[in-house]
Amino acid sequence: MGMYTELVLATRIKHDPAVVDVLKHMLGGGEKPEKLPEHPLFSTPRWAYMLQCSSYYFVPRATRLFEYDDIGGYWVLITRSDFKNYDDEVKHFIDWVRPHLAAPCGTMFGYSRYEEDEEPTVYYADEAPQ
Repeated sequence: MGMYTELVLATRIKHDPAVVDVLKHMLGGGEKPEKLPEHPLFSTPRWAYMLQCSSYYFVPRATRLFEYDDIGGYWVLITRSDFKNYDDEVKHFIDWVRPHLAAPCGTMFGYSRYEEDEEPTVYYADEAPQ
C-alpha cells in the first residue's frame, strides 16, 4: 500500500506569473500552464495534485490558502497535504519553490514528515534541502 508523507508550508512567494500559475494549478484552482518549468518535479507523476491530497494517516483534510498580499507585494502560501512520496516529489518541490520565496534567509517555511518518522524534516529559506 505504501507510506504517506505529510507536507506543511507557510510562506511568501515572489510575484512571478509563471510560478503563480503553476502553484494555482497544483492547489486545484487553475488550468495547467501550457509551458511548465524545466525541473525534475514536473516529470513526477503526482506533482500536479500533491498539494491537494490527504489521507487518514495524518489530518484527514488537505488545506490550502494562496492569495496575493497587496501591501507586501507577494503571495501568501499556506498548505497542508499528505501523499505517497514515491518519486521524491517533496524534495523536488522544495528545490523548485525555494528560489521563489519572498522570505528572509534562514526563515522556516515548512516541514515534511514521513508516516513512520518521529521527527519532521524542516525547510528553511535559502538553504539546501536536507
